[in-house]
Amino acid sequence: MNRILNGILLCFCFATLKLPAFVNARPYTAAVVEYSPKGNVFSQTPAEVLGQNLNNYKQLIVEAASLGADIIVFPEYGLTTLTLSSLSRLTARPFLQQFPSINSSASQLLCDGNTTIPNDQLVFTKLSCYARENAIYVVINVGEIVMCSAGQTTTENGVCPDDGAFQYSSDFVFDRNGVLIARYRKTHLFLEPLFQVPPATDLTVFSTDFGINFGMMTCFDIMFYEPALTLYYQQGIKDFVFPTAWVDELPFLTAIQMQEGWARFLGATLLASNYHLPVNGQIGSGIYDGSGVINYTSSPDSGTRLVVSQIGGNENSNLTDFYSNSVSKSTARWMEPHGMLYEDLTNYSNMELITGEAQTVSLCHDDLCCHLNYSFVCPTRLCGVVACADQSVQSCAKPTVTQIAQINALELAGNFSSAHQVYPTVITKELQLLPVGSCELNFYDGGEVGLVASRSLSETLAIGLYGRAYEKDIDGK
Repeated sequence: MNRILNGILLCFCFATLKLPAFVNARPYTAAVVEYSPKGNVFSQTPAEVLGQNLNNYKQLIVEAASLGADIIVFPEYGLTTLTLSSLSRLTARPFLQQFPSINSSASQLLCDGNTTIPNDQLVFTKLSCYARENAIYVVINVGEIVMCSAGQTTTENGVCPDDGAFQYSSDFVFDRNGVLIARYRKTHLFLEPLFQVPPATDLTVFSTDFGINFGMMTCFDIMFYEPALTLYYQQGIKDFVFPTAWVDELPFLTAIQMQEGWARFLGATLLASNYHLPVNGQIGSGIYDGSGVINYTSSPDSGTRLVVSQIGGNENSNLTDFYSNSVSKSTARWMEPHGMLYEDLTNYSNMELITGEAQTVSLCHDDLCCHLNYSFVCPTRLCGVVACADQSVQSCAKPTVTQIAQINALELAGNFSSAHQVYPTVITKELQLLPVGSCELNFYDGGEVGLVASRSLSETLAIGLYGRAYEKDIDGK
């Protein structure tokens, strides 16, 4: 008998709440950029690094506008490269940008190029001009600096650091007229000592002329309750922009799994723009709604890529084959340059599943038990199924998995009693998403959530319901 699948149990406490999918005010066209930044912060000046990426942004904005896009989203660290995060606060400071107050815009004189622009105002000036020239909403992320007097207490930012500046990882939004209409400062930093978090979480929402109010979050924020879920549950915001520099982790937390699962559970629209650096495991951008993926890209050899789709109306649609989900079928997907992190599955109870006829089995971890009859039931925790090369847990969800059994029927369900968020997550051996409609996300009485295969599944590397217990976080971390 073939031994292909291992059932892996992951223990988290979470809860769930079903809300109806949001109906957009009117159809609009969105663009997200999977962007491979240029420049070297160690050997080039800030003007050189920022300048070449701003020029690339301009070309992408022009291209998106020519395809009818109403809004375009760029990734985290796209203007400075991710290596900025490895610099000290003072060394990184020349690359950080100052921004005027909300409702400001660059003068036409600056846009015409007849006036010298200070290095620390390059991003505001150029992006304000690009947005106005192309009549498009532009969302970007960049390191922000707010100068202050050491030790002084400020109303907005708290006590000024000893080095005389507040430094944030910030997202900014420009409207079609080039007006700065929103700013969000990242709440949950991830190995970014050059930045600090704001004293209070930014709950930033911006409105558009196509009738959608967007919430804002950045990268690691998506794993936490604030800011996005506060906006969702308390203010009814169901559309979000998401600049990120996400690092893939198998079996349940690659970028595209996280993006799709987050949007599906909430019935939300997510415009996710990721940094493209495959050697670090950073790939995967897309446009999602409550049904799943609308359009995405996730390929090590894609380089910079523009993903464009219409959202709303009778049917979501991709605008052109060239910009739609035409991902390379490279057989080197598992090879370099696609780096990958791996969850240590030995921490969880597991059992081997035998391919063939349906069987009934049980698996427990402490007081948590799962019961399997080619449908999966999990009382209060998370269950997952991953493909393995052999009987060892260490072989699961790895490049050595060459043969994967076809799954003819599957139901994975959990009665999540203390609920916030449960991400339905599925990934194929080729590290791609399943077609929309392959697995239905169901909500049952008593807070139970289920993921049910609606067709046979082939070459499926991992399937799971991945939960977050926000009440277990320490100081929101």
